[in-house]
Amino acid sequence: MQIVLNHVTRMRRSRICVAGIECGSLTHMRPTTSKEELLTRELLRAEGGPFGPGALVDLGEVVPEGSPPEVEDRRFVTGHARHVEDLSDQKYLTLLASVADDSVKGAFGADLREIRPRKFAIPKGHGQRSLAVIPVEAAELQIAWGNLYVSLRDGDVDAKLRVTDVRFYEPDHKTIKVDLMQDVSRRMAGGVEAYAMLGLARAMRDQDGGDVHWLQCNGICLADRAVSDVP
Repeated sequence: MQIVLNHVTRMRRSRICVAGIECGSLTHMRPTTSKEELLTRELLRAEGGPFGPGALVDLGEVVPEGSPPEVEDRRFVTGHARHVEDLSDQKYLTLLASVADDSVKGAFGADLREIRPRKFAIPKGHGQRSLAVIPVEAAELQIAWGNLYVSLRDGDVDAKLRVTDVRFYEPDHKTIKVDLMQDVSRRMAGGVEAYAMLGLARAMRDQDGGDVHWLQCNGICLADRAVSDVP
């Protein structure tokens, strides 16, 4: 199976999570591995691996293992993944536009709930998808409580989402690249076309919402530097 990567997410320590758009069906797919074989940052394009935004990657054989809302999960073997090529900026932007939803609610539907002000999630076992792309305008990046957030507003949702795009962080996956954040904020404020890659985190217990999948921003793509290891 071949996919074009558009979600490249930092996790704890050196682990990453990736997802992309399957070339035939134009639907999202999330490559997953066994517990014995973890996805780590050594697989990033920036470090000589196959995975990066806009990269066409052949994963080899995959096995479905998804369940709501993470219906996109497909098991693969990391050693079989092969970088085919990097799309041109225009081809990548055209692909994102072809799969994008108009709004957050349009992407995730009625199961998406505002658990706390500007914090959205889907209850465990609910929802029809866990990955989406939306065009964004006037998005604002900011650091709060030691984390990077983006404020997204559309007709139905006013959300403040944690940004997990691995490119905004140093290799320790903790230190935010402040200069890069400020540069991206400046370019978005200047009207550069942008897309947000939205995803649901793995389920966790919340005192207000129960077991929920929190909505987060897995990636930000700006049209003036679409296919790059620097947003």
